[in-house]
Amino acid sequence: MTRPTPAPPEPDETASATSHPHRLELIKVDLVGGGRVVEFNPGLNLIIGDITTGKTTLVRLIRALLGTMPDGLPPEVDYVDAIRGRVMLGSRAWQLYRPQTTTSDALVEVSEVHPDPDREVIALRLPVARADRTYSTFLLDQLRIPAISVPQARTEPTGTLTPVTMTDWLGYCIITGDELDTEVFGHKRQWRNLKRRWVFELTYGYYEPELARLNAQLRRVELQLGSLDQDAAIREKFLADTPFADAGVLDFRLSACTADLEQVIAQRRALGTAAGEVPGVQELRQTLLATRTRRAEVTDRLARLEAQITDLKDLRRQLSHQSARLTRAIVADEWLVDFDFIVCPRCGNDIEAARTTPHLCYLCLQEPRPAPSQAQLLTEQDRIASQISETDEVIEGRQKAQESLKQEAERLDELITDLTANLDQRTQAFISDRANQIEHHAARQAQLEAEIQRLREYATLLRRHQEQLAGRGALETQQEELRAQIQRRELSQLDAEGNVLALERRILEYLHELHIPDLGQELTVKINRKTYLPEVAGRSFDELSSQGLKTLVNIAHALAHHTVAIDRNLPLPGLLILDGLSANSGHEGFDLDRVRDVYRLLSRVTDQYRGVLQVIAVDNELARNILFEFADRVILTLTQDDRLIRIPQAGAGDRADEADG
Repeated sequence: MTRPTPAPPEPDETASATSHPHRLELIKVDLVGGGRVVEFNPGLNLIIGDITTGKTTLVRLIRALLGTMPDGLPPEVDYVDAIRGRVMLGSRAWQLYRPQTTTSDALVEVSEVHPDPDREVIALRLPVARADRTYSTFLLDQLRIPAISVPQARTEPTGTLTPVTMTDWLGYCIITGDELDTEVFGHKRQWRNLKRRWVFELTYGYYEPELARLNAQLRRVELQLGSLDQDAAIREKFLADTPFADAGVLDFRLSACTADLEQVIAQRRALGTAAGEVPGVQELRQTLLATRTRRAEVTDRLARLEAQITDLKDLRRQLSHQSARLTRAIVADEWLVDFDFIVCPRCGNDIEAARTTPHLCYLCLQEPRPAPSQAQLLTEQDRIASQISETDEVIEGRQKAQESLKQEAERLDELITDLTANLDQRTQAFISDRANQIEHHAARQAQLEAEIQRLREYATLLRRHQEQLAGRGALETQQEELRAQIQRRELSQLDAEGNVLALERRILEYLHELHIPDLGQELTVKINRKTYLPEVAGRSFDELSSQGLKTLVNIAHALAHHTVAIDRNLPLPGLLILDGLSANSGHEGFDLDRVRDVYRLLSRVTDQYRGVLQVIAVDNELARNILFEFADRVILTLTQDDRLIRIPQAGAGDRADEADG
C-alpha cells in the first residue's frame, strides 16, 4: 500500500540557484536547557574534541531532531528540555522544536522561516507517530522523498506492510562511531538491515512504488484464480457423482417434484373434505359451532353482570356511610347546640367569650357557617334510605340473573362435551377406513419436500459454480491488463542497474583518492545485488582485514551514495554525518596520511556539491598540521572543561543577579 507524495511546494524566489529537491541542511541546533547552540555552515563542518565530551551525544540528538529519539542517552541529557533546530528542507527554511521525550504521541512544532515578514507562513504541530499525518511524513514530503509502506516480509508481497520512515532514510545519512568501522548502515542488525535494503531499492529504482503496487495486485488476482480453479475442481468432482451435473436436468427434476408435491397436498385436502360427507357429521359440526357460540355469549354476559353487581355494592356502601353521617349531624344539632367552650380543646387555656365580636366564633375567630335546619337533615336522610332500598332491589335482581346464566353455562358445557364425543366417534370410523391412504400421502409429501430441498441445494451450488466461472473470465482479463501495465512500467522504469554501476565507479574513485592499502590484487568495487553491500577486491565488508580499512571503505561508500544520488536526482537526503573518522588511525606515517586523505576528499567533494550536500565530520583531536589545514571548517571544539551540555551550577543565577545589580 503506497501513499502518494503530495505536490511539492513552489520554490521561494529567494531560494538559491543550487537548491536541490532532496537538500537537507542543518543551519542551527539549540539544546534548550543544555546551554549549547551549534551553528553549521554549508559544505564540510568539523566537530572535534576529547573523548567523553559529548560529540557522539550531539550526533544522536541531531538524529532525534530529524527522526526517532534514541534510548540510552547519557544522564546529562536530562537537562535538555527540547531540541530546537533551523534546517533547510529542499528550498525552504524551517524552524523545528522537538521535545526531549520518547513517547509516540509527542508533538513536534514546525514553522516556516521566510525573510518576508508580510508573507503568511506555515505553522504545524505534528505527532511523532500513530497518525496519518506525522512529523516523519512531513519531512519526507518536504524532501520530495516517497513516503510509502513496503511488505514486512520480502517473501510475502501481499502480506503485512510496514512504513519506510524518515528514521530509516537517516540510516544512510548518520553513521556513528561504533558503526563506522564495523557495519554498513547497520547491516548486522536484523530490523535495520531490512530497512537498509528497502531504502537502497527505493533510492536506486529496484523498488518502484507504482510497479510494486501493480505486482501486488497481480499477485492477488493470481491467488484468486488459483482459488477458483481449486474450488471448481472440487465442485465438478462432487457434481460428477450426481445425476444433476447438468442445469437443464436439475431444473426439469425440480419442476417435476414440485408438481408431484402439489398433487399430494391436493389429495390430502380432498380426504379431509370427504370426512364431512359422513352422515350426521355436518349437522353435528353446525350444532357444536352454535353451542360454542352461545357459550361464549353466556360467558360475556356473566362478566358484565359481575361488574355491575360490584358497582352496585360500592354504591350501597357509599349511601350507608352518608346516612350515618346525617344521623350524627341530627343528634349533634339536638344535644350539643347549647354547649360553650370555656377551655381551649387544643392547648387547655381558658377562653373568654368576649375576646371577639358577637358575630364571630370566639374559638376560631371566623364567621360561623349557616347550619342546615333539622327538618332539612331529616328529609335528606329519608331520601338516602329510599335509594338504599332501591339499590338492594337492583342487586338482588342482578344476582338472580347471574345464577340463571351460571346454570345455563353448565348445561352448555355438558352439551359441548356430548357433541364433541359424538363427532369424534362418527369421524373416527372414517379415518380408520382411510388410514392407509392418509399415511401414504403424508409419507409421500415428506419425501417430496426433502427431495425438493436437496435439489434446491444442488441448484444453488451449480449456480455459484457457474457464477465463479463467469467471474474467472473477468479476473483473467484483469490479469492480462495488469501484466501489460507492468511490462510498460518496466520498459519506462529508471535504469536501476545503471545507477548501481555509477555507484560502484564512484566508490572506486574515492578509494583511489584515499590510497587504501594494496589488497594483493587489482582494486575493484562491486555492490552485491542480493545484499546491496560493497565488495572490495573480491572481499565482502566483513572480510576486510582491519578496522582502519573498513573505516576508509565505509567513508567512500557512504559519500558515493550521496554524490551519485545528487548527480542522478535519486531520492536521498543530502546530509552525511560521520563520527569517529580517525578512531582507528595513528598520528604518524601511513595512518596520518590516510586521515589527511579523508579530510581532503570530504573537503573537495563538499566544495563541489556545496549547497546540495552537507557533511559533518566528528573526530577526536587532530594532528596539528591537519588541523591547521582545515581550521576554517571547524565549527565546534569540545573539551573536558567545556562539554557539550553545560550543566547549570547551583547559585549561578543568584551570582548573575548580583553582578547585574
